[in-house]
Amino acid sequence: MQSTPTDKQELLTVAEKLAGEGARLAAATCLDAGDRFEVIYHFQKDHETLNVRVMISKDEELPSISGIMLPAALIENEMSEFFGLKIVGKAIDFQGRMLLAEESPQTPLLKS
Repeated sequence: MQSTPTDKQELLTVAEKLAGEGARLAAATCLDAGDRFEVIYHFQKDHETLNVRVMISKDEELPSISGIMLPAALIENEMSEFFGLKIVGKAIDFQGRMLLAEESPQTPLLKS
């Protein structure tokens, strides 16, 4: 399994390159690392997994890759809803109500 750290400015370029090579988005993970988020996009190509890791502070915005890979919209909405991760430019934006009801706790997976 390969892991590639990148910064948020390079995320779209990396996603476009992987899509052009025939990779697909399999999943994504968001981790609350204290004052930062660790966001890992898991791509698969030819039975190999490539993890693209982005670290951002909690007040930063992360560009959505859903314009390149539409299935990312669901995962990115989920990460925004559960962690409060600010992802901008989602192809579909459920405005924080994809899975949680209005009476649900806000950002239930955010540690602080």
